[in-house]
Amino acid sequence: MLMREAQALQRLDRCWREHIDSGQIVGGVLLLAHEGEVRYASARGWANREAGLAMARDTRFRLASLTKLLTSVVALRLCELGILGLPQQVSDWLADFRPRLSHGREASITLRQLLSHTSGLSYGFEQAPGNAYQQAGVSDGLDDSPLTLEDNLQRLAHVPLRFEPGSAWGYSLATDVLGAVIEKASGLSLAQAIARWVTDPLQMTATGFVDDPERPLAKPYKDAPGAPQPIADHDSLWLDSGLAHLSARRAYRSEPWASGGAGLLGTADDYLRLLECLRQGGAPLLEPASTAALLGNALGELPMVSRGPGWGFGLGPAVLTDPVAAQQVQGRGTWGWCGLYGCHYWVDPQAGLSLVVMTNTAVAGAWGALADGIVSAVYSGQTL
Repeated sequence: MLMREAQALQRLDRCWREHIDSGQIVGGVLLLAHEGEVRYASARGWANREAGLAMARDTRFRLASLTKLLTSVVALRLCELGILGLPQQVSDWLADFRPRLSHGREASITLRQLLSHTSGLSYGFEQAPGNAYQQAGVSDGLDDSPLTLEDNLQRLAHVPLRFEPGSAWGYSLATDVLGAVIEKASGLSLAQAIARWVTDPLQMTATGFVDDPERPLAKPYKDAPGAPQPIADHDSLWLDSGLAHLSARRAYRSEPWASGGAGLLGTADDYLRLLECLRQGGAPLLEPASTAALLGNALGELPMVSRGPGWGFGLGPAVLTDPVAAQQVQGRGTWGWCGLYGCHYWVDPQAGLSLVVMTNTAVAGAWGALADGIVSAVYSGQTL
């Protein structure tokens, strides 16, 4: 190993230890791979602080929005099989899902717009409290909702779209809608479809929608003054954008729908398999053209307002289109995303780097000081 590589790993280790040992993040697993070889692996902190259960590398986490990447892969695979098509209207598959704009006109939403989050849909936590989503009782897929997916989509379809489909980018429940399309088109449940076209081929044996008592699941925590506090069965968390409703027990119950945007449980090692598969072109999951569409900028000239200049969005992750404009040190084409419960990932194809961080602390493990500190540690001076 070259000296600069050793120094980068030392910086990364120091950053990781400082954030866990400070108590601001209860526990987590961090993996960094270079050209497919794991160069750094650490499980640190507590999987259950109150029970004194240490974090382990095989601990499962609530993936939240890291679920979206798997749902996107399934949708693109169905396109390759000729079952779906990106220009298709959502209403071709979900006849009753016909949202309208604020002035009452029915809008046409395509599968491409669902995948790229340009559909005009939103999340309740992406808006100020008391918004139309919350008034209509729409679930963001993170709470312990008694609704079925069909119930939730019916409510969602009756809330006005926030903008004309295709005219802007807005993070949303679109991937949950996509999950319903996948079920309708494939004749499988979303869990079965993800197993068939993603997790089984990659032997991601710890990833799924259902809790397994034989596999440890990290207890979830949320940011709080002093130290993170356990997330309750019916809880909420203030974000910069709005109020998110969460439930610790949703992961243990079979009644809630399998949310294509937020419902999976999994391990860091499983997720790294997916990242590496896509970094290397997508086989055996996708053809190279589909993988390129997934990981390329699908927005054209539309701005990704929440990220600012230099960022775009693909058909699943955010994409760094201009490192200079974005003031980022990662390479052009770096793609990644995060999950509210405390996980994030990124892949820099130019440097051959894949990183996955899974923590049990919302939102400190997802974005902010830890995520920024990791990038700074890896890229200071020479990269790996």
